[in-house]
Amino acid sequence: MDLDDIAYDRRFGQPLMKDGCGVFGILRKRDAPLVTNQMAVNGISCIKYRGSDLGAGYAAFRTLDGPAAPYRVQAFVTSGMVAEQIGSILRQRVGPVENQSLRVVDSRRRDLSVWEATVRSSSADSDSAIESAVDSVNAALFKETFEGRVFSYGRYLAVYKEVGYPAEVARMWGLEGDEGGSDMWIAHTRQPTNSPGSLPIWSHPFASLNTAIVHNGDISSYGSNMELLNSWGIKSHVGTDSEVIARLLDHLIRIDGLSIAEAATVLTNPFERNISREMKDLLYRYRGARLDGPFAVVAGYADGKDTYLIALTDRSKFRPLLFGEDEDYFYVASEENQIRNQSKRAKVWTPEPGAFFIASLREGLIETGSGRSIDTQSRALSAGPTPTDFPGFSRVEATGKGFKELNELITSSYSRKTPGISIENCTGQRYLGIGISTRSDGRAAPFKIVVTGFPGNCLANLNDGASFEVFGNVADDMADTMHAGSIVVHGNCRDVVGQALQGGTIFVRGTVGNRAGIQMREYSKERPFLIVGETADDYLGEYMAGGVVIVLNLSNSSQPARNYIGTGMVGGRIYIRGRVKEHQLGLLPQREDLLRYLKAQTLEGILSQDVYDTIARAEYPSTRLLSETLPEPLLIRVLTIFFTTKYTKPLVVESRRLNREDLAMVGERLDQFFRAFSMPSEVITDVLSSDFTVIRTKEDKTELHVPPQEATVEE
Repeated sequence: MDLDDIAYDRRFGQPLMKDGCGVFGILRKRDAPLVTNQMAVNGISCIKYRGSDLGAGYAAFRTLDGPAAPYRVQAFVTSGMVAEQIGSILRQRVGPVENQSLRVVDSRRRDLSVWEATVRSSSADSDSAIESAVDSVNAALFKETFEGRVFSYGRYLAVYKEVGYPAEVARMWGLEGDEGGSDMWIAHTRQPTNSPGSLPIWSHPFASLNTAIVHNGDISSYGSNMELLNSWGIKSHVGTDSEVIARLLDHLIRIDGLSIAEAATVLTNPFERNISREMKDLLYRYRGARLDGPFAVVAGYADGKDTYLIALTDRSKFRPLLFGEDEDYFYVASEENQIRNQSKRAKVWTPEPGAFFIASLREGLIETGSGRSIDTQSRALSAGPTPTDFPGFSRVEATGKGFKELNELITSSYSRKTPGISIENCTGQRYLGIGISTRSDGRAAPFKIVVTGFPGNCLANLNDGASFEVFGNVADDMADTMHAGSIVVHGNCRDVVGQALQGGTIFVRGTVGNRAGIQMREYSKERPFLIVGETADDYLGEYMAGGVVIVLNLSNSSQPARNYIGTGMVGGRIYIRGRVKEHQLGLLPQREDLLRYLKAQTLEGILSQDVYDTIARAEYPSTRLLSETLPEPLLIRVLTIFFTTKYTKPLVVESRRLNREDLAMVGERLDQFFRAFSMPSEVITDVLSSDFTVIRTKEDKTELHVPPQEATVEE
């Protein structure tokens, strides 16, 4: 890739648009080819628009000599004298220092060089020795002025980072081309939020012995995490919140002996889930290690026997993260185009909030990060139809074109009075068709935009009458504030589909991610519809004020929608085919908090032990159960303290088949959905004869003590 293409990447069709950080990870399977340098570069360069010119980097993991491998030490230094100082300390405290080199990586800045060397040690505690020595070196070199920094010192990894865009940093380090390769790479493009970007010490990845991480987000628990690291004697830091993740993960696994899954659970901090007593004790013991805030983390770890790719997401999944797998590799990425540019046939799926992914070279896929079948989540793309010829449509090849150019072609096609345009082979371009308005031009049929491939974020935002059909998966934020028109997606949609949707229809054959249909509303006769063929993730219909959401669950999943359904909902209706448990509705209080309060009432003699035991045995102490078991004065207190919030509006929840009233409202749209995806008659019959969970707001919102999830069941 030419450096002239840094500002506008002609290979991937993405102009420079500053966004959030981007992450990428790729691990080979046993007996699969090594991951080449260029695969790592391509995996992060295609989303360089998520970062800036203030930092990018790579970490490569490869086990060559097993536990006998020497440490590979890498440091930024301001002079040869500083390099000699580092080498001397390592020689005294760890072992022989060999293969030393000193070179300038960034030709624009000749006052900073990279010193590299190998260090051998026969000590049984050599990891602790080199960690202590490196911390001492770094503390001495980064006080009042910056003189240098050891940024990697593991046996099985090397880190390559600098100030610049991903392709530019790869060029500096000589990572272009398909020569060489490693078992695993992780990569990052940076948009600084919590530290400067003037020096490469703040660029990702951050490494701690044989652990390295890249991170997108903000760690609000940084203070408590730092306190814990300081208590462990780890006190040399560059001052960015991301660095603590590498140190915590390394220490939990290598020093304290936690399994990778246990360490990942501690860091993701899933205190809202029903977890075992042992895991609760572990979370309490390591409460200073738990991460909070929005984050998507990709980590690599090697122990000389195996190499692991790890990914973590926060409890609300405020940062994008996807997982993938094909015949040879596992993938973790911020956006789907990073995976699809490597493998068109890969299975791609989304994690649950607060979940983690683990895969290893030898063991394969260990944790999927999803409670659902990854085959179901991936099937819609591979099994979906392919677009046929559209008579009179303009045809555009999207490869190598940015969104501005594609939108100009869309506008040109519309102005020429063509019936539509077919945009073929999208590779993650964002903002396609944004702001198209067709309702006042007097056309006999709406202008249609057909998209193949995998369009990026913000497809059809502010749509005002155009018709979209997508043969593939769609990234985040589709149809934000759409006023009118239609969208048909033959694959899956990621997070935040139809935010503030206020008119028109969205049909998705596959799944939708978190926060689908949030803040939907309706005006007069403009009632928007979002119909999903498979399942929905957390926060479906959050703050919904109007319109209709239907989840058809065509694969008959035991969990058609996840948690926090209808949180803050004040209008509209949600239809979910299948059973939804009461504790999945709204943002309810923690089970343990409520039980602790009731236990205190038991100890004071206000509540009997038998009643407490009945409530404690339930999966969740629902308001219905509380209303049936608690004495009225205590019930009023419990409902007021725990359930009277803006997140728990009174809802009516019914489990039944669709009745005449329902079909009068949704029947025509369901028929359009079935026809759009050529559903066989037996599927339609099965859907219409199934029980749905119907969620709507309670008509009388002033009744204070009505349980927020009160259910009226119609058979």
